[in-house]
Amino acid sequence: MILCMPRSAISGILRTCFLEEDFMMLSAAKEKRQHGSMQVPYSYYDCRMPDYFPGVPLHWHGEMELNYIKRGTGYFQYEDRLLTAHAGDIFLIQPNLVHAILPAEQESMFYDTIVFHQNMLIGGYDDRSYTEILQPFFSARRRIQAPISPEHFGYAALSASVHQIFRCIRENSAVSDLLLKSELLRFFYLLAASPELCTDRPAMPAAAENLRPVLAYIQEHFADPITIEELARLSHLSKSYFMSCFKQTFGLGAVEYLTQLRIKAACEALRSTTRSVSEIAYDNGFRNLSNFNRQFRNKVGCTPQMYRKEFQNP
Repeated sequence: MILCMPRSAISGILRTCFLEEDFMMLSAAKEKRQHGSMQVPYSYYDCRMPDYFPGVPLHWHGEMELNYIKRGTGYFQYEDRLLTAHAGDIFLIQPNLVHAILPAEQESMFYDTIVFHQNMLIGGYDDRSYTEILQPFFSARRRIQAPISPEHFGYAALSASVHQIFRCIRENSAVSDLLLKSELLRFFYLLAASPELCTDRPAMPAAAENLRPVLAYIQEHFADPITIEELARLSHLSKSYFMSCFKQTFGLGAVEYLTQLRIKAACEALRSTTRSVSEIAYDNGFRNLSNFNRQFRNKVGCTPQMYRKEFQNP
């Protein structure tokens, strides 16, 4: 279901998820993470929000992303659209689509995610099944219904396919990878056979397109101090217009967005490393430890130390 709400309301929901700090900096949006490897050409994530992380900030990547909501309620942001996610919903996020995943107030959301490149599926770029069916999906010339919900025609078959996809992933073997590839192809076959779930994608708003080179620059210079003034110059916009354009395009301000990224990165570091809290805070842009602790507690609901004790990987 699409929430028909003004951008100010979207921004309000985002602010309840991630706190704003009074500094004029911005961090990366194009994801650095490599999804999969030559041996295992996909990445799987068993996600529990906000238990494992407070949310997934606005970002994009060049791979396809398939999400299945197992339990609970949350939000998916597709550029400036905010969509409510319920148990049973399927979200297929096409390559290079700016998106975020956010918790609903007083709710948890458990969901499975696979991220994969089109090379995992194609036999050849001249193959008509690729040029006529898969390529329009991966290039986003064909927009896919979001979410695909139980009330949609064809949902039962698509849902069964999604369950088989994640069953193959959890088996985690070379043999199951063969079945996984065939099941992904079956999923796209079912989509192509359901025209009511696919539409021609309108051109991306010029503002969003103009901001992409700026975000790519941020990705390359993530460790460096980057000011709003610098980003405004890169986008050939005035500082005030750049900030307005960013918020209008993505539903939240650049400063708010930065806080999203920093809190999420801190959560990941607390779970996966033994570095001290002060190191993690500093490495993720918080120059004041008490400010980091305050923001972390306000957003995540506990101190960084408590979070690490509860969720640190063995």
